[in-house]
Amino acid sequence: MRKLILTGLSFLFAITLTFAQDVNPETKAKQKVDELTQVLTLNEDQQAAIFTIVLEKVNAKQAIKSDTTLTADVAKQQIDATKAAAHQKISEQLNDDQKIAFAKYLEDQQGKKEEEQGQQQEENNEEGNN
Repeated sequence: MRKLILTGLSFLFAITLTFAQDVNPETKAKQKVDELTQVLTLNEDQQAAIFTIVLEKVNAKQAIKSDTTLTADVAKQQIDATKAAAHQKISEQLNDDQKIAFAKYLEDQQGKKEEEQGQQQEENNEEGNN
């Protein structure tokens, strides 16, 4: 009975994850611009310009991920290059105070990403030991 319940929950979780990943690029870009607006207090012109930049980045990232001919390392390098170019373009749209806040925001995001990766490695190590 326990196995049946766990299997059902696992299946439900997998379906939820599948649907959660199907966010369209415009929605993703809008969410990112909203987040940046809160952090950087962007004006309307900046929001419009940054939306275009973020949308290009999201579309490029999806195209790279869907290209099955790329190895994982090459895809990661291309995604990182796309991200760096987008960050540069965003910085060009900001004033000096916003650039400082944006640099801090990027550092915080990188710290969160590294922390999540560290936790995933710990979980994988624990699973391997069991």
